[in-house]
Amino acid sequence: MNIAAYVRNNTSRTNERVTHFGTQLGASLESREHPVECDLAIQAGFQISPAMKDAMERRIPIIILENPVWHYGDKSSTYTWGYNGLNNLGWAPPVPTGKARPHPPLGAWRDIDSGSKVIFGQVENDKALRGEDIYEWVEEMQGIYPDAEFREHPVMLDQRVEQEPFESVMERCSLAITYNSTVGAEAIIRGIITTVSHEGSWAYPMRGVSSYPRDKWITDLSWRHWSTDEDIDVDWILSGYDEALAQAQRGEYDNMSNGRDQ
Repeated sequence: MNIAAYVRNNTSRTNERVTHFGTQLGASLESREHPVECDLAIQAGFQISPAMKDAMERRIPIIILENPVWHYGDKSSTYTWGYNGLNNLGWAPPVPTGKARPHPPLGAWRDIDSGSKVIFGQVENDKALRGEDIYEWVEEMQGIYPDAEFREHPVMLDQRVEQEPFESVMERCSLAITYNSTVGAEAIIRGIITTVSHEGSWAYPMRGVSSYPRDKWITDLSWRHWSTDEDIDVDWILSGYDEALAQAQRGEYDNMSNGRDQ
């Protein structure tokens, strides 16, 4: 199998993720601006680069590496992965049995009425929104939860505007209202009931008052997290290739074109 791991033509630290993941899979390192003939294409970031456009036109699997839900001091050194899509809409094979992966401890569930209800914003026009107008969504949620406060994404604020620290907000939050932000997964780990509006969220299986086993959820999520200082489970990841290829040949890629045809 010919595998291409596509890097940016700059000093972005996401290249470290691509190099780590791709090298262990035996990939050649290529520029994402210049696609090569391959059977599997790897890229950091959910954008239609020339490399991703080429892969989707040829109906081969892609692997998207993205920011993690948790990390161990250096966020850029930890990443998530998935076939043919982003976060919960990326596919992975069933996790191995009898093998553990590190993950944060799960906090006890909080009473939904014990604290604040918080609507969490996201970066406007981010590809993860897949075309949703985040501020229209916020307005809709404010109608449903009139007593909820809105926390803007810090990237959307003027740098001179002070904002309550994220950890402080999470400490007093008992209902997290999210579109598809990784905040949803962070909230569930803490034991905060979380609403989720888009199935691309890592928190989607646990949305609302869910009966889905939280232990299984975080175990599955731990196998989607890797760091650049460890060996990845190559055999397990590539065991999903045939299914990912079948999806790709059917054109089943997650939409990274802000909701438009890709």
